[in-house]
Amino acid sequence: MRSLTSQQLQTLKEAGASEPEPLHLADLSRPFVYDRAFGVFYCVPGRHRDTMSLLYAYAKGYESGIDAAEALGLDFPEETADRWLEEIPGTAFRSSVGDRVQVGKRANLTRIEMRWLGEVEYLFD
Repeated sequence: MRSLTSQQLQTLKEAGASEPEPLHLADLSRPFVYDRAFGVFYCVPGRHRDTMSLLYAYAKGYESGIDAAEALGLDFPEETADRWLEEIPGTAFRSSVGDRVQVGKRANLTRIEMRWLGEVEYLFD
């Protein structure tokens, strides 16, 4: 897993995310955002899109989801969150209202990730 800078981690916490933990140790019954590069972030209900947008921004070299949205001509946080899920391999989430883990594309997960995540719903296949 990659490391986050202290500033990135602080920004994620302000957005309602926990510190990341490895997928194989995570409680996937809770609302979460998973990024292969960092692990599982538990999210405050209703804040998963903010976390997803921040992770998309970090993957693209921006400091915030708003910066990424403005630079790429996207709506924040809806489109930046969707782009993260669609474009970044090894990503998934469970919202506070969903009973299934949601994934962008089938090709974005490894077999091991699929096994750990269980039954998932693909949004862009």
